[in-house]
Amino acid sequence: MIFSSKKKARIACFLIMCIIFSMVTGCGKEEEEAYSSPSFSNSHQETSEEEEATITDATLTNALMAASYTDAYPINPEVEGVFSASMTDAFPAGMYYENVYYNGLAGFKISVDGENWRFYDAAEMASATDTTEDYVNNLWYGYKSVYDQETTYVCIASNKHTGSNIIVSYVNPAKYMMPEYTAKEYLSMMIDRYDGVSVRTVTFLGEKYACLDIPADQTAFGRRTQFAMDKDGLIIIITFTMNGDTPLDEAVGMLSPLYY
Repeated sequence: MIFSSKKKARIACFLIMCIIFSMVTGCGKEEEEAYSSPSFSNSHQETSEEEEATITDATLTNALMAASYTDAYPINPEVEGVFSASMTDAFPAGMYYENVYYNGLAGFKISVDGENWRFYDAAEMASATDTTEDYVNNLWYGYKSVYDQETTYVCIASNKHTGSNIIVSYVNPAKYMMPEYTAKEYLSMMIDRYDGVSVRTVTFLGEKYACLDIPADQTAFGRRTQFAMDKDGLIIIITFTMNGDTPLDEAVGMLSPLYY
């Protein structure tokens, strides 16, 4: 897919199937106890009222504020030269360079240290998402389309000490015969599982995202925060699952807007 000139002017996922979380967090819960992907055939759909977020959780507030700003330094000319062509025509699944994942479709990047936090390679992605290594590589190199599947996982970053993770996934509502389904409606399908939560509209990475923030005491995997947006016929979902003492701010701090 060739990005428009407008996108070239700006470099600045929920679907976590039980198998994802069992592989990422090492949790051995039974499927019915795990946080599974909602079904588009679910007859009960919550339609939360549209509202601008009034955040009371200081950690989420700080994380959102940090995610609203881009890097203060210019692009390294040498790196810019490396990406001058490939970033222009970046694949919808995103691309990796060293310890950075670039998502041109949603306009953000994830930077890890490669030690405490690292990206899954193709083999690990395939194992976690119940696909094949060839499929993952074909997806990353643009030979497979993110529009071909109902759900596509394009990036997983994990903390080797705590199992905390960041997962970027896409939902294609058209594959469920619901092409007009929105990110906010998607997240709203899950709120009846929890107490005192709602889907809010927040500013995240310089864009408007639907946000669902689930406290750690209501999940088997730790605090789970999802940001979802509608883009080019897809629902793009960025899911943070924080285990142990890993603060949300730390994980969100690894993301920043991407500007062309």
